[in-house]
Amino acid sequence: MSGPIPGNTKVHTPRRRTVLRVFAALLWAGAALSPAGAQDVSIPSAIAPPPEYRIGAGDDLSVTFPYNAELNHDGPVGPDGRFTMPEVGNILLAHATISEATATIATALRRSGIVENARPSLTIRQYGASVFVGGEVRLPGAVRLTGGMDALQAVIVAGGLLDTARSKKVVVIRRDANGVPVQHYIDLRSYVRHGAVAGAEPLLSQDIVFVPKSSIAEANVWVDQYINKLLPFSRGLNYSVGNGAVNTVTGR
Repeated sequence: MSGPIPGNTKVHTPRRRTVLRVFAALLWAGAALSPAGAQDVSIPSAIAPPPEYRIGAGDDLSVTFPYNAELNHDGPVGPDGRFTMPEVGNILLAHATISEATATIATALRRSGIVENARPSLTIRQYGASVFVGGEVRLPGAVRLTGGMDALQAVIVAGGLLDTARSKKVVVIRRDANGVPVQHYIDLRSYVRHGAVAGAEPLLSQDIVFVPKSSIAEANVWVDQYINKLLPFSRGLNYSVGNGAVNTVTGR
C-alpha cells in the first residue's frame, strides 16, 4: 500500500548512500591510526652513510702525536700494506680504517716500550689506492679508489659500459688472506634498477672489476673471426633474375 512519506523519514538516495560510505571509511581510517589503535606506518629511512675509508697500498699518511711530537712521521703505505715508523718498524695498516690504524700504532708503541698511552692522530695526505677496471668499458685501466667506492662507481669512473657489455654478470676479483684470487659476480643491471644487490659491497685496494662481453657480442666476434676473415671468398655476390638484370648482394 503506497501513501505519502512521513515528514520525519530520511530518504537515502544512491548519491547520499555513497557519501555516507565514504564518510564511514574516513572515520574508520582515523580510528585505526589513532593512539588507541595505532598501527605501524612504513617511513622510508634515511640513506645510509658511506662506509669509512680503508687504508690501501700507496696511500701517503701523516701520523702526529699531540704529547710526543718527536714521534711524528709521514710516509707511504708500501705495496705489502705496511707503514714504516722508525721507532717500531713496519706496521700492517692495509684495509684498516683510520680509527683502527691509530689503535694499531698506539699498541705497537706500547708493546715496544716507547710510549705507554700514545694518542696518535692519522690523516691521509694523498690517496694512492686503486682498483683495476677492464673488459667492456670505455676507459679500461687503473681507477683511483675513494671511500665507499663499489663496482658500479668504478665502472662509471672508467667511462661506463660499452654496448657489448654483459652487465648482469660483472666479475670482481679479490685476493684472499693467502693471496689466492677469489671472484664473485654482481648484477649491475639489477643494481641500477633496484638499488643495492648482493655482492655490491665497497671495493678494496687492488681489486679487479672485469666486465665480460654479452652473448650477442661474443657471437658477433665469432662470426667476424671465423666467417668474415677465414673463408676464402668475397661476400659480394652478383646474380641475375628474370630479364637478366644484374643484382649485387653485399655481405656487410
